Amino acid sequence: MRRHPGVALWLIGCLAALCRAAERPPADLVGDLERLGYENIALESDDSTLSVWCENRRVRYPPAWMVEALVLAAERVPPETRVRLVAEKLARPIVSLSARAGDVREWIDGRMPSSEFRRRLTIRFAGSASPPERRNASVRRFDLVLGPGRMLSQFGLPGSYVRLHVDVGAELVTALRPGLAAYGRAFIPIGNRGGAVGGDSRYYELRPGSMLVSYGRAFGSSAFSTLTAGMFELGNRLYDSYGLSLDARKYSPGGHWSVGGQVSYVGFAAYTIDDDLVGRRRIWRFSWPPARWPYQAVASYRVDGVDLQIVGRWGRFLGGDRGWRVDIARKFGELGVTIFGIGSDGRFAGASRVDPKDTKLLGGVQFELPLYPGSRGMPDRFRVTSASSFTWAYRYRIGNVGVDVATKYQVEDLIAQYNPVVIGNNLDRVRVWVRRAGVQAEHARGGMEASASGGH
Repeated sequence: MRRHPGVALWLIGCLAALCRAAERPPADLVGDLERLGYENIALESDDSTLSVWCENRRVRYPPAWMVEALVLAAERVPPETRVRLVAEKLARPIVSLSARAGDVREWIDGRMPSSEFRRRLTIRFAGSASPPERRNASVRRFDLVLGPGRMLSQFGLPGSYVRLHVDVGAELVTALRPGLAAYGRAFIPIGNRGGAVGGDSRYYELRPGSMLVSYGRAFGSSAFSTLTAGMFELGNRLYDSYGLSLDARKYSPGGHWSVGGQVSYVGFAAYTIDDDLVGRRRIWRFSWPPARWPYQAVASYRVDGVDLQIVGRWGRFLGGDRGWRVDIARKFGELGVTIFGIGSDGRFAGASRVDPKDTKLLGGVQFELPLYPGSRGMPDRFRVTSASSFTWAYRYRIGNVGVDVATKYQVEDLIAQYNPVVIGNNLDRVRVWVRRAGVQAEHARGGMEASASGGH
């Protein structure tokens, strides 16, 4: 039998080329993710694992786009390959999802129950998982976000049972660099009933809100912090402040437990409108130097199976009073209900006496509602878009006790929906979401023309 060494060498070369190609990340995945609105994309692969880093500011619900990206990656590699998705916020890695590609495919097709897939899926905080070079960066892209502003109310007033004020909020948001955000807000009044809430004339016209910069970063895989500086509009001219606020949280790797705290160095600063015989005067009022040092220690626990979180805090509030606050929050996907209680000693900074009513137990309820649509416009250098949710709280006996320094850029504000427990508790919900969008059907036809958000 005659041998053909050239043919043998050619076959060996082809096999080697195929092996090298299998080790390279699928190049078309990057393009498909970009077309779906993903940013900060990076790929890395070896013999057994494909790792994908990305962020999506288009889809309203973060667990949905995380699962979408995981499915897209799993469809491009052999079943035994492990797919790892690292989800980012402000171009910083936060959490990773990892599973066999074959398991991902079976689960998204409905051939594996979510309970079994959850057992095979590894979800962990991944703050230290630095990506290689990114594509389609989100840095220095500006969003003008329009949505509900503040809905303020007072009940049981003499001569007017209810005073109600509603306005629209306009927010300008950008990431100046990974982890560094700039934020500004203004309020546009659209309705008023019964007079100015709290006798504050500024609610009758366009007024500025918070203006700040915030820098967030991770320390290891599961510890995160934010440092925020600027003007903090807190919904009442008595509370409005300026200064610095440092917030830090250390989570268990699976996200169940967290401990941490917040400390702020702030002073009074408020935009006010005075009406007198001369006319209407618009004035910025400041106190210098800052003289308030509110602080809080925080501990929280999230429950598997149901999206329930219990948060306990103790410390010194903005007004100088000391006390505690407990929140019990239940989420149903994106819909949230929180019941809270506050205890305070009522001892305000500079006060000569304690009013007994300020030492009673306070309480209230807070609702968080997702806003239409489920997906926004594609990211661009400048984008006008809508707010993703609206939060409204009712607190019995408003008073001045138990007031927090709420910057909107505390750790939980940024990454609560990235928590591994939240993702694991909502796998059934996000599977329906992705399948309804037709991601798999698009792949079967060999195209990628619609994102998973198209079902909304």
